[in-house]
Amino acid sequence: MKKPLLLTLVTAALAVSSSFAAEGTTSPYTDAVDDIDAEFGSAADGTLNILGMEVSNNSTDITFTLSVNGNISSTDWGNFMIGLATGGTGTTTGNAWARPINLSSPIGGMDYWVGSWVNSGGGSQLWSFDGASWTNTGALPGYSFSPGATSSITYTATLASLGLAVNDVFYFDAYSSGGGGGDSAVDALANPNVSVTQWGQTYTSSTTGSGGVGLNSYQVVPEPSTYALLTLGALGVAGYAAGRRARK
Repeated sequence: MKKPLLLTLVTAALAVSSSFAAEGTTSPYTDAVDDIDAEFGSAADGTLNILGMEVSNNSTDITFTLSVNGNISSTDWGNFMIGLATGGTGTTTGNAWARPINLSSPIGGMDYWVGSWVNSGGGSQLWSFDGASWTNTGALPGYSFSPGATSSITYTATLASLGLAVNDVFYFDAYSSGGGGGDSAVDALANPNVSVTQWGQTYTSSTTGSGGVGLNSYQVVPEPSTYALLTLGALGVAGYAAGRRARK
């Protein structure tokens, strides 16, 4: 009886651990619920509370779907951002919106920034960093949000616009914030704990392996059809080799 009980306890522990996971390498990425400081009042339980994000790609585009706690239509406010390090000439100090949010990764600093808002119909911007300054490259080709008991915000960009190709690995974090230009990361996807305790407090995303608070990574994958072709090719080679051995 002890072994089944032990297995049950281990399984339960793993389930609890995964439900409060932060830094991750595969989609979906999850964040703890209610990990916002009480300093932010009703925002702590509302739409600034990030619940998770799904990331996927096809041969040309990549899509990020952010889930937040609460109905973004009923509150009609909030800014949501994504900072990315793709291995380009990034910066570890600041971002395109001059928010007190930094990012440091094993492949460098932040070289792309996605900024968005849900008020007044919503909107998005994609920015790139060239080593000296940020450039606004325009709105994302795909941006939408769906209100509900929990709301989702979807971002689609071309891989090329982020300097990415199949098999590339990049690092990223997502943030929620207020409408003020100096507002920080009220909640951060890759951190299961309170991120900041004041609106203007500086926040830095970095990997736990480097002593940081958390930073996600994602590898751009081939499309399923490409996987299928690769698998069939491998099976064909294996079959041919087996046939040659049998004939010998």
